[in-house]
Amino acid sequence: MNNSKKSIKKITVLIVLMFLLIMGATAKITLVDGDKMIANAYNPRINAADSTIKRGDIKDIDGFVYAYSEKNGDTYQRKYNEARNAAQVVGFVSAGKSGIEAASNFTLEHISNELVQRVKAFFTDNDIEGDSVCLTIDKDLQDIASNLMKTNKGAVVVEEVSTGRILTMVSKPDFDPSTVYQNWDSIKEDENSPLVNRATQGEYTPGSIFKIVTSVSAIRNIPNIDSFKFDCSGEADFAGQTIHCYNNKAHGEEDFYTAFANSCNGAFSTLGNELGAETLRKTADELLFNSNMDFTLSAAMPKVKLDGSSSVNELVETAIGQGKTTVTPLYMASLVSAIANNGIMMKPYLIDRVENGNGDTISTTVPESSITLFTDRACKMLKEMMIGVVNNGTGFNAKSEYFQVAGKTGTAENAGGADHLWFVGFAPADNPQYAVSVVLENGDGSANASVIARKMLYNAIHRDELN
Repeated sequence: MNNSKKSIKKITVLIVLMFLLIMGATAKITLVDGDKMIANAYNPRINAADSTIKRGDIKDIDGFVYAYSEKNGDTYQRKYNEARNAAQVVGFVSAGKSGIEAASNFTLEHISNELVQRVKAFFTDNDIEGDSVCLTIDKDLQDIASNLMKTNKGAVVVEEVSTGRILTMVSKPDFDPSTVYQNWDSIKEDENSPLVNRATQGEYTPGSIFKIVTSVSAIRNIPNIDSFKFDCSGEADFAGQTIHCYNNKAHGEEDFYTAFANSCNGAFSTLGNELGAETLRKTADELLFNSNMDFTLSAAMPKVKLDGSSSVNELVETAIGQGKTTVTPLYMASLVSAIANNGIMMKPYLIDRVENGNGDTISTTVPESSITLFTDRACKMLKEMMIGVVNNGTGFNAKSEYFQVAGKTGTAENAGGADHLWFVGFAPADNPQYAVSVVLENGDGSANASVIARKMLYNAIHRDELN
């Protein structure tokens, strides 16, 4: 009798295990073969699974949990923990999906050790949990950047020069991912567009930070650029148009380096006119303008609209960063990172690693180079010029007593209001570790882009002390 009971028990367990194996295999095939379909944030199957599978966590690089799922009866609800300062990066799931919630939808719903989890769940009360996404974002740096922005609209990006890791990506104004569903109508109708990630999708006129591009073109195409001289009277005339320096300041006699440090519009419009539209456009294209950015989140491409039919006025305006040229803070961070990284642009990335439901790392992002943008000569000259901006030019507010900062300021004219303020750069200049890109919309004087950049570089360099 006892032997019969044991046999029945063994057969039952065997049947259960076989059932689970079939179920696991089916699920695996579905997930592997249908990953593109599943990755769609609006896939009904996944939206249904959201409530039956414990969606994986979204964490910062050190393991702080921004987003997690909590059981409520027989389903799961998404919760957010201090995620406001990273709202556009983390995203939400309550009204469609956005941010990492959308971009990593497949990963967060994927059960990498499904068979083990389902066997455990059958015999216990364990949850079936998707994989977790660990971002490159450092929460401490993210919070510092958010606080430095105060009430200003704009964005801050900090990138690790040697790898392309994005340690900070702040976009202001922000929103609370926890209350998106409740406040959806007011959020989507907000004229300040808090849902837009300005770091990746903000298409800003660059102003004088574009003089980096004009400088590269001059280095490549004007043989005697080291001998360049310009006597600045505060303005310069081209085809009936007058280009003014900031506040009509007359800089006097300048060379290539001092013109860059002083951000002299007269000098750089003259250089642009000498280069010509086709040459300047060619350089911009070589620096990946008018090319899509390969990034985890949707990112607008940097744009330059110049060709052989462009007028002299369009040319000289473009050379000083005005006109129809647009860039994103993410692109500018990557561009100056390439200067700091001996000409090599690393592919920027936002996901450091993926962990399974047990907390084991199952994949890690390996840094990869995108393209070599600059020669050694160009890098050396640009670094020297950008140091001059901070030490003796318009970027004096970025100067640090702890290390040498290299950078470029920009004031972008804005037809809709006050000028947009920029600072892009890197530090330490002699051994670059981090690059920064800051833009403040309609700069009202309550914050300074150069000051924010300096403080972010300091905290990035000393981030081990923050943790």
